[in-house]
Amino acid sequence: MKVFFENQFIRTKDYYKEYYRGIYIKKPIILIFNIILSISFITNLVLMVFPKLGTQDSNTSLVNIATILIILCIQIYVYISNVNLEYNRELEKNKGNLSEIRALITEDSINVSTNLENNVNIEFKNIEKVIKTKNYYILLTKAKLGIAIKKDGFVKGTAKEFEKFLTENKFM
Repeated sequence: MKVFFENQFIRTKDYYKEYYRGIYIKKPIILIFNIILSISFITNLVLMVFPKLGTQDSNTSLVNIATILIILCIQIYVYISNVNLEYNRELEKNKGNLSEIRALITEDSINVSTNLENNVNIEFKNIEKVIKTKNYYILLTKAKLGIAIKKDGFVKGTAKEFEKFLTENKFM
């Protein structure tokens, strides 16, 4: 098979931060949930400051605001924990070294290899969607495996050409 694109990068802690931000925090359901929480927070803040506008007392508003802040703190904690857990697993698994990722992209598949693991070959028919972040394209498979392609990591081809390839093949 002819290789159309080749991509290489090193998985750093910044990689894991952006990966989890793209996969979990920017998930539509999480965004909707956070918008609802934000509206509730503002509403309760207004009702606490101007209690005559609503039927609930300021103590109820204070409890609601505290609950919302706790929920947001839990989300932040889970995000930070996942980033640190995956990053530390990577270091432990690789005896303190970061993984160097190499992706070879052909017409119908992506072959991903690291400096320490065996190759993984994913056919494009198994790609469910593509999440575009600031520095990566994250290709999610039907089995929820995420394959990251770094935008400035192309050795063969360019990020624009790769995005055009994804668009033409209806992944974006």
